[in-house]
Amino acid sequence: GTNTEMRPAGKDRLAAVERLVIVTLFLALTAIGFLQIVNRHGLNLPVWNLEQLMPQLFIAMMFLGLPLVYRHRAYLTVDVVPDALPPRARRYYRLILWLATSVFVGSLIYTTADVIAFQLEINAVTNMGYPAALLTATLPVGAALALWRIWRGEIRPLLRGDDR
Repeated sequence: GTNTEMRPAGKDRLAAVERLVIVTLFLALTAIGFLQIVNRHGLNLPVWNLEQLMPQLFIAMMFLGLPLVYRHRAYLTVDVVPDALPPRARRYYRLILWLATSVFVGSLIYTTADVIAFQLEINAVTNMGYPAALLTATLPVGAALALWRIWRGEIRPLLRGDDR
């Protein structure tokens, strides 16, 4: 293949780790949900703490899945305005939107750092008894990886003049 088709090994490993984590969380969420439904409605025996674990797995999956969305360009988009613009203006329009998105995602990291510090200060725990900061930390991790994906897949190509 050509150089444009080759990907750096580190990028592939990061993508593989992201995918593995999300798939694992999704499969765990599905298995626990299935187990809870069978035990509660089939056997009339609720499984201890599974109902409490499911929303926490879902939250972690959503926060850590953010970079996967940007890498696959699976986000919602409305192209009426950019498609109506001339190519050069379209590029600047998209660049401004991606920079604004990056500022928002970066503000999530900044704000969440304060929340985590507060949770650690007061020794906050989840309803399952583990430190709440562990669950909250999935947001800045996912947001930081999302910023990386936005930079690599959207902003950097626009700065180079690539217009899709």
